[in-house]
Amino acid sequence: MTRWLWMISLVLFSASLVEAGPLRITSESLVVDHAKNRAEFSGTVHLTRDDFELRCDRLVAFYSQKAGGELEQAEAYGNVSMRQGEKHGSSNEAIYKQSEGILILIGKAKVEDPEGTIQGEKIIHNIQTTETRVQQGAVGERVRLTFDVDGDEQDSTPAGKPAP
Repeated sequence: MTRWLWMISLVLFSASLVEAGPLRITSESLVVDHAKNRAEFSGTVHLTRDDFELRCDRLVAFYSQKAGGELEQAEAYGNVSMRQGEKHGSSNEAIYKQSEGILILIGKAKVEDPEGTIQGEKIIHNIQTTETRVQQGAVGERVRLTFDVDGDEQDSTPAGKPAP
């Protein structure tokens, strides 16, 4: 029991970046598989670190035994949403890569901020720099950017493609 509590506390409060605060994960249930260095959080999952938040239905966290239980990667499934400062986004799934400080939104991905909205099949958000880029558009579609100009929403739908 002591080992289990120790490992969970390391997964929940690991911080690989010197300037990053503790990582916290809450959920309705948790299953830990020490043999696979894996923890699965289910039911209203909420991950936070500094000003970054990730919410989903299920989160699978992979941690390193060598680094004292530090989180390496987390995979989010179902009703994924993220928020960092004024940026907020959503997708079907997401992958959080701790060492790179990035969140990859996958499947009907969308990120909004006061300047506009980007949509695509895969969006990469850098948590450290807050830079966001679209890796690819939805299947058969191009990347979309919508931005607000003086309060009037403008859509950059490519010519020949109807707006949804």
